Amino acid sequence: MPTLIALLQIAWWPGLPLLRGAALAPEWAGVAGVVALVTAMLLGWRHRRPALVALALEVLFSAGFWILPKEPHLLEPGDALMPAIVAMIVALFHVGAYHTRRTTALVIVGVLTFEAVETGVMEGFGGNVVVTPLLAAGVCSLAAALGYRRARRMREHTAAAGSHPRYWRRDRSATAEQVAQAWQAGSEAVSIERRRLVRELHDEAAHYLTSIVINASAAEVLGAERPDLRDQALKLATSTSRDAHTALNRLVDTLPFEGWPDAPTTDLATLVDDFRQLGQPVIADLPATAPQAAPAAAAYGIAREALTNILRYAPGGTVRLRFSYAGSEAELTVEDDGGDPDTSARTGLGSGRGVQGMRERAQILGGRLEAGPRPDGGWRVHAVLPFSGSTPTDAAVRAKLRWRLAVPTWSSVSRGVGRLLIPFAGPLVLSAALVSEFPPAAVTPTFLALLAHAAPLLLRRRHPWPAFAMVALTSWLGPLLIVTDLAPAESSGQFACLLMVELQAVYVLGSWGRPPALTWLGAVAAAVWSGAVLMVLVELDPAFTGEAGADQWTQQAMVGGVVALMAATLLFPPMFLIWLTGYAAWRRKRRRARDDGAIEAVRVRSAELARDERYRFAAGLRDVVLKHVAAIQSAAERDDLTAVVTSARRALAAMRVLLTRLGRDTAEPRAPALPAPGPASGDTLVTGTHPPAAARASPGS
Repeated sequence: MPTLIALLQIAWWPGLPLLRGAALAPEWAGVAGVVALVTAMLLGWRHRRPALVALALEVLFSAGFWILPKEPHLLEPGDALMPAIVAMIVALFHVGAYHTRRTTALVIVGVLTFEAVETGVMEGFGGNVVVTPLLAAGVCSLAAALGYRRARRMREHTAAAGSHPRYWRRDRSATAEQVAQAWQAGSEAVSIERRRLVRELHDEAAHYLTSIVINASAAEVLGAERPDLRDQALKLATSTSRDAHTALNRLVDTLPFEGWPDAPTTDLATLVDDFRQLGQPVIADLPATAPQAAPAAAAYGIAREALTNILRYAPGGTVRLRFSYAGSEAELTVEDDGGDPDTSARTGLGSGRGVQGMRERAQILGGRLEAGPRPDGGWRVHAVLPFSGSTPTDAAVRAKLRWRLAVPTWSSVSRGVGRLLIPFAGPLVLSAALVSEFPPAAVTPTFLALLAHAAPLLLRRRHPWPAFAMVALTSWLGPLLIVTDLAPAESSGQFACLLMVELQAVYVLGSWGRPPALTWLGAVAAAVWSGAVLMVLVELDPAFTGEAGADQWTQQAMVGGVVALMAATLLFPPMFLIWLTGYAAWRRKRRRARDDGAIEAVRVRSAELARDERYRFAAGLRDVVLKHVAAIQSAAERDDLTAVVTSARRALAAMRVLLTRLGRDTAEPRAPALPAPGPASGDTLVTGTHPPAAARASPGS
């Protein structure tokens, strides 16, 4: 690319003027050659030092424009280095791709400042000092934004599949491989957990029970010869059984709830952000302060389980999460709308203990939990978690929190500036062009109308259809201003250039509109109303109407109707292509969310399998082994040595059965069948709606 740009510059100037026989001074041709050579050398460093390359190119081009003659060469004055400007766009593209938003913003500000100073020195500090930087701002911001978007997509696809974004088949294969690896890791985790449980049971209780059996049996056999052994055996049985009972109770009490997060309720915001990153829209209503740690940890665990179930059964559906507390109770509600009705439920990823685990978390605190289908579709989980004591309500804490929320960061500022530049770049550039042609009094209403036309795009993600309708309505502000003489009739051409706003609205509708199957109607509607607006603008243009008499208006109206029909016909293909681009972006987001949801669901399933082992193990200890250990202690207190031996042998036998059952049960769940990569399976890796109410109402999800 650097060599191509350099050759293009030399071919443009001085190549074309020399071919036309123009007389050029040798030093001018030398300057152009030096600029082309240095540009190519600087672009060679665009991947390593893009910011320095962009600033150096700005200085180089300013020096070239200052030295070279100002008369028009081909198109306009000072266009000798026009091809070299492409190098600046390439450099800013790499600045956005390789640097943070903060550095990118500083580089753009530096370039625009240099442009303003250069324009003021060369042409005088007048209106062009504002117009030229505004025009440059639109180009620079667009190039940097495209670079940043490209880099972000590359990072996402590299993290997900390690391949180029265009090779979506490789992405699908890599995702399927990650799911299989997650299942394999889950199987290994279950085996590791099973071996750990066996080891802990052996270390905690086996040697206790073995020592009781050996000592008590020896005391029985040698009781006649050594009466003192009986008392020693009973004392040993009492103390040892008590230690064994304590150790097993501790193991039983910790097993079912090992690994619960002890996180404050503010971590719910992080949890919500994590699920948003997986493509799950979550609307959160969280308090500014947190209750005590126990209800906060329980709320976190319940919310995580509920959001995981929604990610598994209804990916893409809107989720509402509310957490509040008053008095001595905290309430948590997680509900969803059921997801996309066109997809089917994905089964086989749940352990059957989801709802039960959430209910146990609430019951430990003396609370309650309700989970079930909503009347209007979807699923609802509502938990009430009591707590004692007061909650932190210190005014200083709240003031500090408000201060942190109020102080903007570089990331938020750059993100906000970028979102503003996208819809308003066109109006700003057009307004800058109007300033150089019309007086400020005539440009002000036009400028406000241009801003009003682009302003609905600020709502493009949350409310795509209302934003689309408002863009359609405000597109008539241009003709209205011309009819009411608030804008010059000669500005109708600039209003016609605002089709870029309509194109953005159609793209946003395809990317964010719901239901997706009907968003293509927006391309048709945009083509029709844009054609009508163009027809009216053509009718109002003096270059078209001239001094038409009353008898000619009918003819012009008929011609205008034909123009509107032709314009709508010609505008529909680009409108449809723009909509198709947005719709493809929506499909990519949905596919990525489902792929991430599949991997996350398998990971959650692996954790559930390990947790199930702990539950099963704890149940066996509680129901069998602990009963016999308690019988040992009771028999020792009664001085019944025979019963001590019998109970100890039974406890060992029960423990042996439990260990044997754990060792024999090695069959692991098989990974679900994954669709082969291909067009037919592009959206079937993870499917989404809720299963029937009866299925989810069963113990767990």
